[in-house]
Amino acid sequence: MINDYELIYLYKESMNEAIFERIIEKYRPLIWKNIYKFFVKTQDQDDFYQEAVILLYQALQKFDENQNKTFTKYYELLLTRRFVQLKDKTAKYVLFPNSELIEETYTPDFDNFNEAPELAPLEEKIYQMYFVDKMITKSIAEQLQISEKSVKNAIYRIKCKMKH
Repeated sequence: MINDYELIYLYKESMNEAIFERIIEKYRPLIWKNIYKFFVKTQDQDDFYQEAVILLYQALQKFDENQNKTFTKYYELLLTRRFVQLKDKTAKYVLFPNSELIEETYTPDFDNFNEAPELAPLEEKIYQMYFVDKMITKSIAEQLQISEKSVKNAIYRIKCKMKH
């Protein structure tokens, strides 16, 4: 039986795919142990496995036996760090396998929307210019010949009325 160092040396010298497959076979239990240790969801397990194989390839390239570490410990450390990163990333994203399900469950109820609030004539003009026409407060103030502060106050009042 060839030990790790001999396998790594043979692989680095020849870059032989058969040797790499043998290394993958040797480390497959370690990879799956870590996948289960991190409670990876079933749908993500293949992705984690592929990441582990890629990491194994990179570890073989970078491993230095002069660092007083065994390859197994070196790879396990890299694997743990990578799985922590992947686990953090996958937690941020929610996968919806069937987008039709989302469309079917959401139906906006327009009957429950509030009627448009009662706005003063000046507020109606400012509402149209600011919210609909997307004008800036300075332009609105110039066009209506009022101070910019008055425009901002009116926008604040409109927002308050819209909330209630």
